[in-house]
Amino acid sequence: MRSEEPESNRPIRDVLRQLIKAPAALAIIWPAVLILGGYLAWHKWGSQHVAQQYFGVELSAIQVTPPPSYVRSDVAKSVYQDTAMDGLSLLDRTASAKIASAFSMHPWVRNVSSVRKLAGGTIDVRLEYREPVAMTRVFKPQYADHEKYYLPVDGDGVLLPSEEFSRSETRDFIHINVPGADSNQRPGSRFGDSRVEAAAKLAEVLAPFREQVGIKSIDVGGDPRLSEVPQLELTTHDGRRIWWGSPPGFEPPGERTTEMKLHTLLSPERDTVSDLRMASRAKPE
Repeated sequence: MRSEEPESNRPIRDVLRQLIKAPAALAIIWPAVLILGGYLAWHKWGSQHVAQQYFGVELSAIQVTPPPSYVRSDVAKSVYQDTAMDGLSLLDRTASAKIASAFSMHPWVRNVSSVRKLAGGTIDVRLEYREPVAMTRVFKPQYADHEKYYLPVDGDGVLLPSEEFSRSETRDFIHINVPGADSNQRPGSRFGDSRVEAAAKLAEVLAPFREQVGIKSIDVGGDPRLSEVPQLELTTHDGRRIWWGSPPGFEPPGERTTEMKLHTLLSPERDTVSDLRMASRAKPE
């Protein structure tokens, strides 16, 4: 025979009986309370969490290709602040294109390979950085003794941030000497002088062999009134001068190619060569 449980030990059953006997109005009030509670919780915590992950762009969520050692500035931070990226929504269909455009304007960035939106609001930006290949010497006549300044350029003749190089570091690069050279362009823009840009193109070719050959500087020679293509001359640390000729890729018919000139310049006979434009010729006595 089943013993009956005392009524005082049945609290859950009593609550259920009360809910069953409750007026029909409570059947509407309880769902309403749950909906209101969920709404308030969403606005206090949920919407903020989703906004952080999927709407606004946070600097901490941007990861870029690690820059080489010569890039001393924080590229991601600079782009984020200069382009007001914090106001960009990740739900914008053009967000990736806008981010790529923003990074492409930085003076150290040569190319934006890709922009990917990852889980959790992370943005992965793959960058190709510019590489300094030469220092262009300019003169500031307003200062005493015509003090010299050096503006770094890459192989395209694009100005790089000069404040990121110490004065002593200028000795670690090929110097470009062009009469009257100066530039009012901002870093990230071309130098604005075709002679400097032609010399920068050659400096990019010669940079890996600078120490081996002992190249000190590239000078621009010839009469610009007679030819639109600058004629370039090399000076070594021991004072030798070697005519290179036209910039890489601009050789006229009859002039040796860049590959042929470089082969001679790296050969043992380079000490007897003074002109790389034509067939090897010995330096006159």
